[in-house]
Amino acid sequence: MDDIERITMAKNSVGLGFAPGKNNPISLKTNNTSVYRVTGLDQIQDIIHCGYVRPKENAARGNIVYWSIGGDQLNYYDRRPVIEASRELVEGRVIGAISIDELTAIWIFDPTINKYINNINEVKELYCENKKQNEGISR
Repeated sequence: MDDIERITMAKNSVGLGFAPGKNNPISLKTNNTSVYRVTGLDQIQDIIHCGYVRPKENAARGNIVYWSIGGDQLNYYDRRPVIEASRELVEGRVIGAISIDELTAIWIFDPTINKYINNINEVKELYCENKKQNEGISR
């Protein structure tokens, strides 16, 4: 599957997530109007590269992007990056990757202050810079 197909044919799966850590002071609290995807820095780099939350190339589980509904039972505390989007948006889009412009947050754990920080604006800036550089190369 090529890069474009990974965007246009991506399937979004939304389910109830469970991540204990409600009482952990470093945990990222969630709400039930949003969906969340715990991920790695490799996916953040892919978002910067293409502008979408898409499945990994040759994903073992198929072309599916898994999201969890937020709420009192979903709290992230393992310091991995967490992507956030509107629950309504993702539940309404079974097919098609979610774009960077549709994300509400990209939470990155900052160990210097021991808490999650929303880095959506920084990631969007890096995406725009990357896009400009790639346009310059193709001309």
